Amino acid sequence: MKKLLLILFFVSCSLSSGTQVPETTTSTTLVELSLCEKVEKEYTSLSNELFVTSFELNDYINNLSDALVEDDRVVFFEDMGENFDHQNIYKNYLEIRAYVYEEINRLYKTNKECPIAGDQEIADEKVLEAKKELSEFLNNY
Repeated sequence: MKKLLLILFFVSCSLSSGTQVPETTTSTTLVELSLCEKVEKEYTSLSNELFVTSFELNDYINNLSDALVEDDRVVFFEDMGENFDHQNIYKNYLEIRAYVYEEINRLYKTNKECPIAGDQEIADEKVLEAKKELSEFLNNY
């Protein structure tokens, strides 16, 4: 009797382990974005690029010492002439900022019918100011 129960138990376990679970597949349908959705997507991507670069710069400055970030910022700019790491990270920030400002400005000018994320327009003056700061930095360092 024990052998019969053992065999039945073994067979039932074997059958249950042999059952197959049906696979679930998910299909994705590509939806063509409207012009304004494409503009919004580009704006968001540009904004994120500037955000990441700004965060990297602020994080770098904040990690210079255990002092307050305001104190580290003063040291960062005072040591700019002698410190190539400071120069490189700040140059990268200025380049990205000038590029992003110009691209967002272009998006507004060429897509006036599309409202962009909270109406965050970058005026021509801001673009010129960002380019000027980058140019002055490159001339100095």
